[in-house]
Amino acid sequence: LSVNEIYERAKDGVVLVTTNTQTQSPFGQGGGTQTGSGFLIDDEGHVLTNQHVVDNAQNVTVRFPDGDELDARVVGADASSDVAVLELETVPSGVTPLALGASEALEIGDLVVAIGSPFGLEGTVTSGIVSALHREIAAPDGFTIDGAIQTDAAINPGNSGGPLLDGQGRVIGINSQIASSSGGNE
Repeated sequence: LSVNEIYERAKDGVVLVTTNTQTQSPFGQGGGTQTGSGFLIDDEGHVLTNQHVVDNAQNVTVRFPDGDELDARVVGADASSDVAVLELETVPSGVTPLALGASEALEIGDLVVAIGSPFGLEGTVTSGIVSALHREIAAPDGFTIDGAIQTDAAINPGNSGGPLLDGQGRVIGINSQIASSSGGNE
């Protein structure tokens, strides 16, 4: 499929995840808002994202491309794999969950597409290739995650939790980290 065809098939199921956090320190309470991405995986309202996107979240909302904004509940999170599952009470009509694929058949050089909300810019698509396979990355809790997919598709802050799709438009990974000296895609 072309990048446009993959994007058109998947875009309605990719969401902007916004969290409000509250922290306590010896200097008082603090908090803030952070954003990331996620994607719908079933008709029951389950959304996958990264654990670091929802870490310490007091409230979580997801916004679909059509503007529907819904409260979400974190029903599972694992810092060692950097994966979290959110649950919505309802799914907007006409939204189709993304198809899940398998990364085992990937080869270096295969087309990949990333969709997400880098810097809060919803519905952003980038494409590239599988640059390497079986990389090791550090999870938020320091645990080593084996088998990561390296890509040259532009991934920036806010892409975290969004889908990495294969050439057939199936989810083969969750975008989570970049290797960068500046903090941006290089």
